[in-house]
Parts: sequence; structure tokens; C-alpha cells
Amino acid sequence: MRSVPPRALGSAIVIVAAASIAVVAVQRGAPSRPDEQAPAAPVTSALRMGALPEVASALAPAPPSDVPAAAIPAEAPSAPARCPPEPAIVVRASEPPPAAELFRLAKETPEALGSASVGSPTRGSLFGGVELQDSEGILRAGGYGWGTELVIRSIERAVREVRRCFPDSPRLYVGDIARERGGWLKPHRSHQSGLDADIGYYYKSQATWYQRATAQNLDAARTWALVRALIEGGHVEMIFIDVSVQRLLQAYVATLPEGERPPEDVFPSPTKRDTIIRHAWGHATHFHVRFRDLAAVALGQRLADILPRLRGARRAPR
Repeated sequence: MRSVPPRALGSAIVIVAAASIAVVAVQRGAPSRPDEQAPAAPVTSALRMGALPEVASALAPAPPSDVPAAAIPAEAPSAPARCPPEPAIVVRASEPPPAAELFRLAKETPEALGSASVGSPTRGSLFGGVELQDSEGILRAGGYGWGTELVIRSIERAVREVRRCFPDSPRLYVGDIARERGGWLKPHRSHQSGLDADIGYYYKSQATWYQRATAQNLDAARTWALVRALIEGGHVEMIFIDVSVQRLLQAYVATLPEGERPPEDVFPSPTKRDTIIRHAWGHATHFHVRFRDLAAVALGQRLADILPRLRGARRAPR
């Protein structure tokens, strides 16, 4: 092997060193001559040189100015929170006076006593009932809209919640509740003591009464909001809905976030039937609510022996 002369080896080393210095100078952005500006070092060179993350970030190229803002992906918005419920109804709770005083008040100033549900929904009467009125959100469909004050306020509260959570909602039809003084109401077997109400569904079209609810016409979102508001009001014993409509509501509920789905005791299952919502034939065109009014029932028990002797007004003013 031929040896390299020392002078030639030294010249090669000098040439290689000069070339390395020139490359480093270019990568660091130093001008090769005082009167000439060097090109900017590419980001890949900085990363290969082991630059710090903040330096690499500063060197990263900005998005082209001609790219529209919509083309740059943004963070997905968080899911909106559930519409807050209406305030709870304040229940009138007072101890009924002794029998003699109770008879005098029931005859002279019945409004001082409030509403009383006497007997049972299938064999009973109503004292001091309140009549549901047409309003911005409610249309009366039945000829008999009397109930205990708690029942009427519960229906109004649920409709208010739907209209606040779903602006531009159509009015809701409400059918029979009870006669002014309760008792038998044809063709119903119940509806006798002011605790039962027939309530319409929300439809995708205008307000409609007694139309069979189907997947094509049922407004499941508004109808579920109505049912949920009634249940969460705390004064519902049970709701009768045809099983075909139950399935439509359950399909909608399954699309809600897990935290907004109802507890397991709301809809029936193969192993549990005594739930709040139950099937009853004839309730595909409307649903039937049986309310729970403990104060009205307790007062009704006290008035049961007094009412046959009463003559005169038995209605509490609205």
C-alpha cells in the first residue's frame, strides 16, 4: 500500500475542516460573506442537530395564509348540559282542624282547606278541585278538567319545562281529569277523585289530539321531556303508555348520554312490571297519569263523613 505524503494529508485535513465549518455556518444561519444573506436552515436540520423542543417549535412553519380557518380542525365542542328542571311544586301541608271546625270551614270557606281526594280513583269524589285552563302551552280536549290543586299544578309545571327546553313547541292537548265534584265520568272507569289525567303526546306536526303515535309522527324528544318532567316532579304514581309507544321512547332514551337516562324502575322489563311506566290497552293515542297527592287523600279521609251533610259551594277558587 502506497503511503500518503504528510504534506498531502495535512492539506486534505484542512480542506475537510473548512468544508465542515462552512456547513455548520449555513445550518446556523450565519452568512457565508458579510454582504450576502444565507438561506434559513430547514426545520429538519435543527431537529437532526438535537435542538431543544422550544427551539424546534419556534422554527416550525406557520400555516399558509391562503388556507381558510375552517380547514384547520378545532376542538370538538362539549355536549350541552341537560336543560334544568322547573322548580318543585310547594305542597300545602296543614293539619286539618277538629271535626266541628272542619265542617264549618268546608261549608263557609272551602278554599281555606284546599283540595281533597275522597275515596278512590275508581269510586270516589273531589272536594275543592281546581280547573285546568287553556293557556299558551295547553289546550283542553276533554270536557272535564277538574283535579286536586297539586295535579293541576304538576301538569302545568311539566308543560312549562318542555316549552322552555324546546322553544317553539306546539300546545299540548290535555283530556279528561275529573268532574268538578268527582264521581263517575263516562266512559272512564277511573277519573273519579281528581287524581287521574289523560294527556296527549307531542307530534312532529301541529298540536293533535287522539292520534295514534307512530315512529313517523311522534315527537319522541318532547314527549319524553314531558314524561320525565312529570316523573321528576315527584307526584306521579304510575303512567299508562301503550307498549308500542314505550318502544319509541326507549329508542330515543338510548341515544341520550348515560347520565341523562332514567333509572331502571321507569320502563318495564321482562322481569319487572311494577314500574312507573306500564302498558295499558288504548293508550297509543294519549297517556294516562295517576298522580299521588298524599295531603289531598288525607283531607279526603277526614271529609268522607262530612260531605254528605254539606250543601253549597265545594269549589276552591283558582
